[in-house]
Amino acid sequence: MNVKLFRKGDIAVIAIIIIAAIAFAYFSFSDSENLQAVITVDGEVVETLDLSSVKERIVITPETEPKVVIVAENGEIRFDSAECEDRLCVNSGSLKKGGDTAVCLPAKTVITVMGSDVDAVVY
Repeated sequence: MNVKLFRKGDIAVIAIIIIAAIAFAYFSFSDSENLQAVITVDGEVVETLDLSSVKERIVITPETEPKVVIVAENGEIRFDSAECEDRLCVNSGSLKKGGDTAVCLPAKTVITVMGSDVDAVVY
């Protein structure tokens, strides 16, 4: 009884799956050293942060009406609180990849993460 465990096609499929898994892991967990968070108010840049160097909590309170509080920590940045009615900016969550953006329209404040860590979803 000569039964083969794997055929040539099976080995090719397994190899493709392993290569795809390695590529996915590489791009998913790639180092994000060059990420910069740019905060603009009414079209003017008020703060630029290197997210890779942010380890402790940094609180930024730009001069806006309504008031917003922006927090950067552990390589991420987010709107922590806002005095506007809908608080959509706060609900947008943490920004940590290149291309991520959060906007508070009533306060005319935009946070954009810029860098080389852009994936296929961000365009």
